[in-house]
Amino acid sequence: YPLSLLEKNRFPQLTKWLSRLTTCDVSVVAGQEFDSIDDWLDALDAETEVRVSHSSGTTGTMSFLPRSQAEFETWWRLQHLNLFEFLDPESRHDHTGEHMDVIWPTFSRGRSGTHRAVGFFKRYVAGSPERFHPLHDTGVSADVMFLAGRVRRAQARGELDQLEISPKLKARRVEFEAQQKDMAGSFARFFGELVASLAGKRVMLIGQTTLLHDLAKDGLARGLENVFAPGSIVQTGGGRKGLVLPDDWEQTVGRFAGVDRIALTYGMTEINMTSYRCSENRYHMPAWIIPFVLDPETGAPTPRAGSQRGRAAFFDLLSNTYWGGFVSGDEVEIRWSCDCGRTTPNLHNHIQRFSDQKAGDDKITCAAAEEAHQAALDLLTGELV
Repeated sequence: YPLSLLEKNRFPQLTKWLSRLTTCDVSVVAGQEFDSIDDWLDALDAETEVRVSHSSGTTGTMSFLPRSQAEFETWWRLQHLNLFEFLDPESRHDHTGEHMDVIWPTFSRGRSGTHRAVGFFKRYVAGSPERFHPLHDTGVSADVMFLAGRVRRAQARGELDQLEISPKLKARRVEFEAQQKDMAGSFARFFGELVASLAGKRVMLIGQTTLLHDLAKDGLARGLENVFAPGSIVQTGGGRKGLVLPDDWEQTVGRFAGVDRIALTYGMTEINMTSYRCSENRYHMPAWIIPFVLDPETGAPTPRAGSQRGRAAFFDLLSNTYWGGFVSGDEVEIRWSCDCGRTTPNLHNHIQRFSDQKAGDDKITCAAAEEAHQAALDLLTGELV
């Protein structure tokens, strides 16, 4: 869509654009005026079957992906089954009815691909909201994330003083100041409270790789090891924000948490896919994903045999209300067999974005999203210099 539609709050035109991407009826929202992205997404959630996920995206832009609630439900149930199969492939036990406390070291609400999953973690893993433990009991505003991208772009161009902020965002300054106050020192507080209340219990700890490594290092420095009960799960993924982790980062996290194996994942907002790493250190795509490896220069598909390296593209068979084909920005190596014995296509664990191979890339990765969010809040509350 033209970026000016978002910058100028032309939401009737954005709704019309969205209607061309989904078979769900969004006519009840068509023609309605909104003065923020959050209000637009609120209306779509409340009045239609569409559940739009937004990306943090490249600086200054934001992608919107429409799914139905039913598609989200199907994806979650299937990937939940996949998780336990990869952690314990020899077991035939059905774990889907078991519940455990979920540690979620980020915001508890939002409409990014990650935050859309909060409701499913509460329902299927925690079993109740009381057993879901977020770092911040506040939400991520889509408007603030869009501003975060614009801040990055303006900073890169030396044009921060020319950045225009909507009156609606300025009016929410008190709300954002309260959010900043809550965030200050929250990680240390969160860490201490959880260790005290959940030590010795079976938990699912899910978060960005760098964050979990920092948490584990801090815990081990305090003499804390094997904190959680056997059968606990640690799941991570989402990029490292350009940081190089030590070779033993998994052992560090495992020793702190008390788990033998980390559930390392690969996925993206655009696809109903969480690919888990097998014993051969390769990410296996679920059976409903048809992968392609494209020649990065011509875009032509490479042979679907052996080992192929190039640009990753996917067709998602779970997409019933929108087009399921996506070409990614990731350079991957895919094989159609694996020594672990699974027969699904799989990716080598070394995955990088083509844009990262160029100097000056300003992609806000999953791992960098909270930092970008903080920079936008700083601007809104007058603290960015």
